Amino acid sequence: MRRPSGFTIVEIIVVLLLMSILAATVIGRSITSSDLDLNSATDKIRNQIRFAQSQAMKRTNTTSGVWGIRSDGNSEYWMFRATSTGTEEVRIPGGDYGATGTRISFDSLGANLNEFTLVFDWLGRPYKAQTLGVPSSPVTTANSQTISVSKGTEPPRSITITPETGLIR
Repeated sequence: MRRPSGFTIVEIIVVLLLMSILAATVIGRSITSSDLDLNSATDKIRNQIRFAQSQAMKRTNTTSGVWGIRSDGNSEYWMFRATSTGTEEVRIPGGDYGATGTRISFDSLGANLNEFTLVFDWLGRPYKAQTLGVPSSPVTTANSQTISVSKGTEPPRSITITPETGLIR
């Protein structure tokens, strides 16, 4: 009598178990903690920019001012609300604040940012500047806005602000 050919269920389970152990080992060694930290910092900045945009969009007209985020490129970044009478720094929820109370230190972020100013009007459209509460220098394809997040020797991550729509990728 001839034995049927093929694999038994036990053999298949053993092979799958060995492949999963091998895959977990390879993936665990290919991702460094520095890489994870940089991805985390980039996501945090992206979400904080979206928060500033949502704050601007909650306002029903231009008299409520514009909202934005600014980085000095050296050590800190912060969110602000601009009106016709001036600029007021505002705390970002979940931010790790330094001695100033409204500015987030790059040290607590674990990464560095390039210098930028990003402003949103009440429709959520992005601008690169504001004067007396009025947005100026809109983000366009010719005048784009990209924010670079870097840490050590890791390749920098980019946050791109889409012109007109304000989509943050």
